[in-house]
Amino acid sequence: MATQVQPLERLQQYIVKTKDTDYGLNNADVDEDYAARLSKTLQSLQNQVEQHGAALERLRAAACAVSVDEPSQDPRQRLLQLRIVTAAYRSLTPSEPPLPSPDSPLPALLALRRTLNMADQSKNAITEAQDHVSKSQVHLRQEEADLSDARSTTQALEGRIEKLRSENEEQLGKSTEELRKTMIQEQQQRHRHYTRGLGNLVKAFNKFVDEQLATMLAAEDLGGPVVGDLVEINEEMLKAGFNQQGKAKKTDADNARTEAKRKIRNDEIWGSGNGNEDQVNVRSEKEGARASFRSLTEDLLNAAAGDENSDSYIDISRESAAVRFLVRAKVAQFHPNDARKLRLVDFGREWDN
Repeated sequence: MATQVQPLERLQQYIVKTKDTDYGLNNADVDEDYAARLSKTLQSLQNQVEQHGAALERLRAAACAVSVDEPSQDPRQRLLQLRIVTAAYRSLTPSEPPLPSPDSPLPALLALRRTLNMADQSKNAITEAQDHVSKSQVHLRQEEADLSDARSTTQALEGRIEKLRSENEEQLGKSTEELRKTMIQEQQQRHRHYTRGLGNLVKAFNKFVDEQLATMLAAEDLGGPVVGDLVEINEEMLKAGFNQQGKAKKTDADNARTEAKRKIRNDEIWGSGNGNEDQVNVRSEKEGARASFRSLTEDLLNAAAGDENSDSYIDISRESAAVRFLVRAKVAQFHPNDARKLRLVDFGREWDN
């Protein structure tokens, strides 16, 4: 019986919790009337529960001899089970379901609970719909971007096809001599275009070497910072030299060591000063670095443009700042077995291991 009373207790707690909120009953008379109708409804429900419990006990007592929980293997027992179940259904079918009285608050409470459940379900559905809309918008933007790319590609292909078709029609209407002249003119135009481009690249290369790279190469050869670490390097810093930390220093001892390094380096670049020492001294470290770098790049280009069967390596006398710069920039690479050989990187094939 405790299990039967428990739903009634939960219903009563729910009624007490929602009564003031949903009905706004502040009048004492209304509260008394509401409490009386509520007590009457609860008593009616409890009576119905007791009646159904008693009927259930009677059915259990009547059917104790024959269990209907599981179908029996005996045909007679199975027939008896079916008769008992049929009689139970027939006894319940004609009876009307118990309904609350017209003045009972139970319908309103059930409607309120149903409304609250529907409100919660609607909130969850709205949240799910918003998430679905957000995902759909992201997918739509992606599809629009893909469509725009596809249209651009289609337009480019259509333009290319139209151009090829017109060129083909023009060629079909020309003689062999006219086609030959047209091809020669196109070849000459391409040659002039690439020649101008090469000239512009050479000018930009020389300007970069003269204005920026030569000074940094000279500084690195004199023990200064690595090319690229310090951009603002002038002639005065080159004359003063650099200490072991790569910083410019102006002491007499450092100047003497710098002059010795400078003389050795100039001898390597310009040759020993046999009667021409004044001319060598006139050349600055920047000019020496410029000449060394240009000579190195020219030798590398000539070797790369030589015989295809050759390995395109050149011999280098020392690992200068220019050599290290080209290797760091991944423009040139050493021979895998001989560090005294250098060549330009062939960008059309893989590097040597």
